[in-house]
Amino acid sequence: MQRHLPYVAMTLLAAACTGSIHQDGTDGGNDGNAAGTTAGTNGGTVPIDPVTGEPIVTTSGSPAGSTGSTGAPSGSNGTGGGTAGSGVNGTNGGSDPSVPETPLADCETPGPRMLRRLTAAQYANTLKQLLGEGFPVEEVLPDPAVLGFHVDADAALVSDLTGELLMNYAERAAAWTIENQSWKLASCNSHDPGCHEQVIRQFGRRAFRDDPTPEQVQTYLQLFAAEASFEAGLHVVVSTMLQSPYLLYRRELGAPDPENAGQYRLTPYEVASELSYLLTDNPPDDQLLDTAAQGRLSTPEEIDQAALGLLSKDEAKLGLAKFVHGWLEVDNLSKKAKDPSVFDLSESMRQAMLDETRYFFVELFQTGGTIADLYNADFTMLNGPLAEFYGLSGAGGDGFTRVALEGRRATGILGHASFLTEHAQPENSSPVQRGLVVRERLLCQDLPPVPEDLDTNLAAPGEFANNRERYAQHSASAVCAQCHRSIDPVGFAFEEYDAFGRVRDQEGGSPVDATGELSDVVGGPIQLDGLQSLNDYLGASDEARSCLVRYWSYFAYGRDEWQQKECNHDAIRAEAAAGGYTLQNTLMAIIHAPHFTRRVAD
Repeated sequence: MQRHLPYVAMTLLAAACTGSIHQDGTDGGNDGNAAGTTAGTNGGTVPIDPVTGEPIVTTSGSPAGSTGSTGAPSGSNGTGGGTAGSGVNGTNGGSDPSVPETPLADCETPGPRMLRRLTAAQYANTLKQLLGEGFPVEEVLPDPAVLGFHVDADAALVSDLTGELLMNYAERAAAWTIENQSWKLASCNSHDPGCHEQVIRQFGRRAFRDDPTPEQVQTYLQLFAAEASFEAGLHVVVSTMLQSPYLLYRRELGAPDPENAGQYRLTPYEVASELSYLLTDNPPDDQLLDTAAQGRLSTPEEIDQAALGLLSKDEAKLGLAKFVHGWLEVDNLSKKAKDPSVFDLSESMRQAMLDETRYFFVELFQTGGTIADLYNADFTMLNGPLAEFYGLSGAGGDGFTRVALEGRRATGILGHASFLTEHAQPENSSPVQRGLVVRERLLCQDLPPVPEDLDTNLAAPGEFANNRERYAQHSASAVCAQCHRSIDPVGFAFEEYDAFGRVRDQEGGSPVDATGELSDVVGGPIQLDGLQSLNDYLGASDEARSCLVRYWSYFAYGRDEWQQKECNHDAIRAEAAAGGYTLQNTLMAIIHAPHFTRRVAD
């Protein structure tokens, strides 16, 4: 067998630009019309429309927050702008207009066409569906963290090294599958053109999430015929498809929309991929591909039917968990450094903490819960060990069950140990970490970066009577006070919970002081006394609702910087508000927004 896999993973996919499907070419029998590049700037390439052959101009520049995992989506203070003033994020003290009853006048303009590289998890899930259980799983795709998620279309690039890793991995995965369960790849095994074409069309549709083009079929037929046996030809074809840009990238390019000049409507196959990866983190299954092939993902009613079908799957629960864990930035809890001399936090307890948040969010989603319920719901989901950890004797069981809090802990998601443990020091609580999350991820307020030469180390804890006194030094420092006067007083409301999320009324031998203040918000400043007072405000806050819409929209769309983004968000907020801001209605509003099915070529 000749090793003549395409250089698409070595050149095309190694291009330092977003979204690259290039001009037609074979490159010695390579992947159909996917090979060849157009020279660009900064060592990158210009994406080429595979339909027209013209360059696709996409939004340029680095996305906001691309160098870290914290921060709010650009411009996302819940106001759609805001005027200069004394607020934390440049607003006039946090003013927020009411949710519009209808989208703004130009809200029918969607964002740009784009290509999105699969995340590492999506790539693994796609290969699992194609190859079946048991194939060798390797991490070959890096997923940079942007705004707390790993979905950014502008940051998910393929380097030269990643291209080589992909090529070698594709060969190994294909070889293992042919040796152990070749029936997953082909429904025939004769070394003749008829069987070859059957394999290419069947496997190719599932791999590319679209029907292979005539040019692709001919190229793969040549690859098949060049080998001495069916197995050798199958290996070349399958391993080539496993590293093809048509598998690695989600295409959101569309076809010209005859009803809207200058706009493109996504094809049913593109909508099928967009829905399936958003809601389940998996590729569309054969049933959804058949629906797309029949053109039945072209109307809002058809898209809703497909979305609800996907949301009924178990995989959708994991998709919802991926969002909520990323939004709260708790998905690294398994690696969070904690002091075992204070409490020996086992792997199973860390997982139980994450599971509580996942099951809670899914329970709210499936039972009509609202964004307000994220903060106000007087129940949580516990198993026996986590209930015992919380001191709720007799609650929980072998699996996770719904447990009423009845005043024993603060309501809502911020009282979960996953949040409280992740956003804390190894040995003690951190008002800074917890307050910062409230500002940036729950209210979408932008805070200035920490000066590079500033020493951020706290004084040793032994010098203070309690943790609150230790952090009070921030407000005493002229350099630190500007930011910490808005962060720390919010974080102090969490002081009734220790570094592991356990309730405490004493700390350092003195009573816990959980009073604080939430400034620079509508109706503020809000006096706080414990986490429940903060939850009460957030549950009623339009800023908090708007902020969640913005993070969920970014999670869905994979891009933060594009024209008409604010307008698109207003369309989502209007529909979500009309439906009472239930979690399910908010997600469906994201799917109904102009950007989900239509694009412009800017």
